Formats: sequence, structure tokens, C-alpha cells
Amino acid sequence: MRLLLVDDDPVFCDLATAVLAESGLTDLTLARSAEDALQIVDEQRIPFDCYLLDIMLDGMDGIELCSRLRQRVDCRVAPMIMITSAKAAPLMERAFAVGATDFLRKPLDETELVGRIRMAMQLVAVTKKERRRTSALLALSSYGSDIGPMTPEERLCFPDVASMLDYYELENRLLRMQSGHYQFSVFRVEIDNFSRFNRMTERRDVLQLLQTTGARISEAIPKQPLLLSHTGAGRFIGCIIGRQPDILPALEERLQLPVSEATTERDACAHDEASLVVTALSDRKIMSRDAAIALLRTEFEETASTQAEDRPEIDTIEDEIFAKATDVERNIFAEN
Repeated sequence: MRLLLVDDDPVFCDLATAVLAESGLTDLTLARSAEDALQIVDEQRIPFDCYLLDIMLDGMDGIELCSRLRQRVDCRVAPMIMITSAKAAPLMERAFAVGATDFLRKPLDETELVGRIRMAMQLVAVTKKERRRTSALLALSSYGSDIGPMTPEERLCFPDVASMLDYYELENRLLRMQSGHYQFSVFRVEIDNFSRFNRMTERRDVLQLLQTTGARISEAIPKQPLLLSHTGAGRFIGCIIGRQPDILPALEERLQLPVSEATTERDACAHDEASLVVTALSDRKIMSRDAAIALLRTEFEETASTQAEDRPEIDTIEDEIFAKATDVERNIFAEN
């Protein structure tokens, strides 16, 4: 859960940081003013999950900041918890009027702080679950209502997933960069046993699995510029640009959650085997733009080649069709 705390009191910030860290809430960003907070929010590729806003800020106060944030599409549903002192308590009516969802009183009560955050986490979880359900329905509308399994060569791009592009658009983004050397991290995320999952599961759930997996990859890398593409058959390729920690060892563990959540209960036996495998395509952290493009292009071409090898021969398909037709004829004859 990503938190933004906006408060100009360094003592309170230090205490809140320590209390939240003890509860496992370590993804916390601090801002000393409303103006700094707006700049931080503008720079985020993925929005914060929850905002803690002090009402009594120098310059723009927390109520105005709350109002400004609520005007942004990516902040309309996130919890906004106001931090009040005794003299600021009468302002809470104004704060609720512009979109505040809860409040905390100074001096800080550790139990209350964690309790309010936990309540906010529950709200975020419900909101995200509903958002994923909506995204899955949009995906179904966008990609048709075919009941059959996906074909191996189908590449999908979900516009509601941050930083997700069609492969050729991803490559074009890199080609528009100036020629030179950059810090890159290039990797693949593959849904293991995707072919089996695709055969055993309704197309609706396959689309939902792909959409949710793409979203979770994006959410697992919130602070670095990411380019992400689905190359077909349950494979994604990603490219992180710029200085970053070595996040790939922890990425696979972070990505196990979406697989178990992305299918319905009736397919529980199928998604048990749909684990995610993360592979670094290079151990080099600095490479030329052209070298990064070559890595991604090779991976894309190898994926297409593997899909072609996995596709059954036309004679095999015809034999299966005629066999099924023969069975139908036998059943009709038996009934008559």
C-alpha cells in the first residue's frame, strides 16, 4: 500500500513513519507542503493508495490540497485522511465537504493511526477489486465475445493498465530515445502452463487473468519508468528505464497474488498451476538503446516462433473435427 503523508511537523512525520513501519506500512512518501505534495503526485506513474493530509499547512492548507487532489481522476476514490489539532477540529466540516474520508487528531495516538490506515486499506482493497472486475468486463467488450480459447498469436493491450503498450509501440518508444547508453532492466514474465489454462478455462477468465497480471506487474514497479507489453500466449516483456534497485529477485514473489485472484472459484483447480515465472533477459544494468531493443525484439520473435511450434498441424485439427462429427453421427444413429 502506497501512502503520501503531507505534514510540516518533522517530529510528527518521524513518529508516524516509525509507527507505520512497525505495522508493515513502509511504502511511505513525505511532503512538507501542499505545493510539494502536488508536485510529487504529478511525478507518480501510479497513484498513491491513501493520503494523510495535515489541515494546518503553511501556504495552501490541507483542505485546499484535498480539494485539488479530488479534482484529479486518479485521486477520486483514494482515502483522504485529514490530520487535525484541537484548533483545527472545527474545519473538519469543510474538509468533508471537499472529499475527506476520515480524520486523525494530534497528538498522535499510535493505535488510532494504525486503525485508520487499516480501515483505509480495506476500502482500497474493495475499490481495486471492483476496478479489476470492471476492467475485465471492458476487456471482454473490447476483444469480442468469442467463447473458444485464445489463439497463441493473440497479443492483447489493456489501455487501463499503466505503461502497457502493444509490442510495436513499445519498440517505437525506445527508437524515439536518443541513441546512447542508458540504465535498463529488461525482463520477461510468463504465466506457467498457460496453454493448459487456456484450454481448460473460459475465455472470459483467461482475459481477466491476463489483464490482472499486467496490472500487477505495473503496480509492483510503481516508482520507475516502465514499458510493458504482452507478446502472446501468456508472456509479458518489460523494460525499466533509469536508475533502479535490483527488483527482479523480489518481483516474482510480489506477482503470485494476482494469479490466485484473477480467476473464479470454479476454476480453482486450473489456476493452482498458473504460476508466474520472472526471468531477467540480461544481467547488464547499462546498455545501449539498440542493445535493449535487440533483446526485446529477440524475445518477441522467439515467443512468436514458440507459438508457431505449439500450434497443431492442420491435418491433426481436421482429424479431430471428423472424429467429433463421427461421434455425433453414431449418437444420432443409436438414438434412432
